[in-house]
Amino acid sequence: MNTRVYLNEWFINAGIIGFLRILKHNEQDFVIIKDNYIEFDTNNIKDFNKYYFKYFFDKYNIAQKMENRIEKSFDKIELLLQNKEQKDALKQEKKSIKEILKKQLDKIKKIDENTYKEMLEEYSRIDKVSTSEELKQIKDNLIHNFKKEYINKKITLNLFKSILSKNYFGQQSFLNVVKNSLSYEEQENIMYKDYISNIIETETLQEIASGNYTIEELKEKLEQKQLDENIPKNMKKVYDSINKNFVKKNKTINEISNYINNKVFKLCAMCGNEHCTTSDYTEGNFIPLAVSSENMTNFFWEQNINIQICDICKLILFCIPAGVTDIIKTAKENGKYIEKDILSFVNYDTSVQNLLKTNNSFGIESKKERTQYNPYADLILDIVNQNTKVSDWQLKNIFVVEFETEYLAFSRMEYFNIKSYVAKFFTKYPEMLKNIKDYKYRIQVVDYLLKDKDIDKLVNQRLRDAISNKNNTIDSYLATKVKVTLQVLKKGEGLMNDEVKNANKQIGLMYAIGQEIKETLRSQNNENKLDGYIYKMLNCIKTNNRNEFTDVAIRILWSMGKDVPQILVKNNENVEWQELGHSFIAGLSSNIINNKGDKDNG
Repeated sequence: MNTRVYLNEWFINAGIIGFLRILKHNEQDFVIIKDNYIEFDTNNIKDFNKYYFKYFFDKYNIAQKMENRIEKSFDKIELLLQNKEQKDALKQEKKSIKEILKKQLDKIKKIDENTYKEMLEEYSRIDKVSTSEELKQIKDNLIHNFKKEYINKKITLNLFKSILSKNYFGQQSFLNVVKNSLSYEEQENIMYKDYISNIIETETLQEIASGNYTIEELKEKLEQKQLDENIPKNMKKVYDSINKNFVKKNKTINEISNYINNKVFKLCAMCGNEHCTTSDYTEGNFIPLAVSSENMTNFFWEQNINIQICDICKLILFCIPAGVTDIIKTAKENGKYIEKDILSFVNYDTSVQNLLKTNNSFGIESKKERTQYNPYADLILDIVNQNTKVSDWQLKNIFVVEFETEYLAFSRMEYFNIKSYVAKFFTKYPEMLKNIKDYKYRIQVVDYLLKDKDIDKLVNQRLRDAISNKNNTIDSYLATKVKVTLQVLKKGEGLMNDEVKNANKQIGLMYAIGQEIKETLRSQNNENKLDGYIYKMLNCIKTNNRNEFTDVAIRILWSMGKDVPQILVKNNENVEWQELGHSFIAGLSSNIINNKGDKDNG
């Protein structure tokens, strides 16, 4: 039976991309990719459960990851053993690798006590190892045991089950913890029953409804189905009903056909297919988009919680984990930067092939060294490079979703469009972001500009932190340049490049004046003289009190023998007074020797 899955909402599209990635990883090419849909014969997905398991097994392969980690760590230990002055570093590296090993040994202990004891013995030798020969022996023995097939299969399976359960589907199917005692192959079979079997059986039901069988042929077919252990109970009930209520009562094929079309087949609320078997849509289909329906009937129109989803859509949603990208986001909590793993998908009005290419590229960019690259900046460039004629409308409709979920705890989801002026910023002025040295702060700035948040608030807090901790303020000035440039591009009028240069020249002037004052005070050993004024100006910007800010700034300028720049007291077309103020404060608090070019180049 040929079936089509069309591009739809972002979660369906993410599932389509995941479905295609899983098949490619398994070297399966039976899917026909069209502009806005994929098409395949459902008979070709009979082994999809095996493809699915292999994809995630290879992605999270514990033996492979531990081999790489052990090799890297032991190479470092070997070098440190040759340098007697590096005792502390050697001790720390041994401690680090032992902590990693201990976590895995605790898991192996539950699987094979003898292997655990053998590995524990090697683990215990790490602290006392003193020669390269001993080190190699320990390394080889540990890696050998990690590579034991039944050990690696079990711990890797438990790992990716935990990830799928926690972030996507809860305790559905083989993900339920009560299935953990089953073998790898047994859990594969559970997935077949729960996600694939009904798709295969739907074709049989359609054949019956179409009159492809005589009554005698149908009777034989139904007997075979009842003996098939891979068919789930709900489908066997359908076959049993056809047999008892129609075949044994000598009903006609037309009556059986009416029963299947009117009672068995239902409308899928997700794809609109009317000739399919369905089940109730629940949080187990995809946690971030669902609620526990039975416990929240008041959330539904007329308290109808029976929203139907077909088996094809159910399988496609189950492929979402292979379709999204893991990225690292930086947030500031309780005064400290923390890094969080976020799941992300890029959706926009394009073909299946381009959507696949874009998200594949996004996945590659997200793995790059994040101190040097930003996946969203590279994403824009990649889309433009894919199609040099990409329209402004397409750029405006680049839609990004980010979500983080923990089963039974929380689900957070953010959507944002990459606006056309933001896309222009990434394509024309990428160096502005690269110049921000603190990559965690850079990630924050990017997050703010993508989600159209007020960068001034970020800059204000950053300046306060930098001043109180005696850190440099250059990154705050550079973030202000980003904000000013975005304001010019947002207008989208006139000679953009000239206006960007002029706007940055104005804040560059205020930054340079602030630097000159700081240098003068530094030469007089009086650089902390203005701290009180600086905090007062920051408060004025935060409370939008321009008059008081200007009074304080003028007092500082006059006290240092400086003329008052006209841009400080007049309204400027492309630069807000807050940006001028932040640039001035960044200069006053700078630890960098003044760059004379700032006055001219910004």
